[in-house]
Amino acid sequence: MTRSWISFPPDIGEGLFVVTARKADPFSALAYALGPDATLRLPGRFGDFLLDAEQVRAELPAVEETLVLTGTPRRDAIERIHAWMTGLGDDPAHDADELLDGPLRVLRHAARTGHGAAGQVRWY
Repeated sequence: MTRSWISFPPDIGEGLFVVTARKADPFSALAYALGPDATLRLPGRFGDFLLDAEQVRAELPAVEETLVLTGTPRRDAIERIHAWMTGLGDDPAHDADELLDGPLRVLRHAARTGHGAAGQVRWY
């Protein structure tokens, strides 16, 4: 399972986010951590999306509201990601912080640079 959020043109660093896992779906772990209402505020469908620059700017406030977690909500989300990645996968050391922060970093980069962004979930 590969999860990629890419700002075009892809810059190494802020414009690129890739997460992989064996036996577990990182996007599902993120959705489990956030809950259904928050997950519906993310762009696209089940982690797949293609946004032009204008759509990135329009979607960014909802994504920020969804993924900028602090204190107890962030701690709870991290615990739920770890539970998913350990219980359904075999990755107890998965970087749950990056799973929360990476997508937002990419969309902020795309908005700041005037680029579009894409996300893709791929099973292989």
